[in-house]
Amino acid sequence: MKLYKRQVCVAILSISMLCINLGPTYAKGTSFSDVKAEYWGYASIQWAFENKIVDGYPDGTFKPDKVVSQSEFLAMLIRAFQPNDFILGTHPAHWDEPYLNYVDKIGWKVKPTNKTFSRGTAAQYLANAAGQNYNVADSVQYLLDLGLANGKTTRTVKGFYKDDTLSRTEVVVFIERLRLDSKALQPISAVEEKYNRSENVLVYNNSEYHFTLTLPKTWENKFEVVDTKDPQSKHSLKFINKTTKYGVLFTIAVWPKDYWIEREEEIKGQIPAVKVGEYGDHAYIFHTPTDVQYDPSDNKSMEDYKAMFKDVQNIKSSFEIIL
Repeated sequence: MKLYKRQVCVAILSISMLCINLGPTYAKGTSFSDVKAEYWGYASIQWAFENKIVDGYPDGTFKPDKVVSQSEFLAMLIRAFQPNDFILGTHPAHWDEPYLNYVDKIGWKVKPTNKTFSRGTAAQYLANAAGQNYNVADSVQYLLDLGLANGKTTRTVKGFYKDDTLSRTEVVVFIERLRLDSKALQPISAVEEKYNRSENVLVYNNSEYHFTLTLPKTWENKFEVVDTKDPQSKHSLKFINKTTKYGVLFTIAVWPKDYWIEREEEIKGQIPAVKVGEYGDHAYIFHTPTDVQYDPSDNKSMEDYKAMFKDVQNIKSSFEIIL
């Protein structure tokens, strides 16, 4: 591997080494003064700390929002898996050298370390860790499809915000999810591959109404879509559980935009509805049933419906307009 020149000031290097690479600088116990129990990443931070993936700072803080560099990310990732053939060494020229050498050894493409480390690059490394050599967009989609990422706004490549930076909290959450899903870091092929989404999810494309949804693979052959239209040119695409025959799991309503604007509050007062997109003069409204959609005396259909309904919120966040 060609080692890129890294010009880092002594102060920053010292802090990085204290918090990533050198001996323990743990806060007392496993409690950080700046991470409260109600913080969204609390459990993942505790997991990472207890497994010695990342340390706290000498002042007892974790600095959950601090932006992570590529070297820090790779160090945490390698620490999480503790590969038998990884050698830290005693006197590396730079603290991150053993980590960069290791990922190069297993075939990962290391980016120049003097550039801002982005969520997209992190996604590529996480896909690499699972043995996949994809470009940034495919890597992001792969993580979304496997549930290893949720996106910042929606479960889509756009909603992932691949050019944004990552915080320490986001990194440990990503790594924890990957660690639960994978046992070891994987080498990758030398040739970049194309991700085939059909291996992991069902992609529902509606070319007539210009939108797409991502459905779990477990939904295969278990649902149907019924399109109904009323005199006001409002379409309702009902996703129905086949076992119950008429059990609606959710509905995508395609309504004139003016209709939604005029009646939004009224509609929201009647059904759990939310606008998920717009295309031309139409608004797309996602809503779930307000009444029971199965026969409680039919255990098989009831359990089948409930199992599928658990996926509905994730499906909603995967909604995307296609041109």
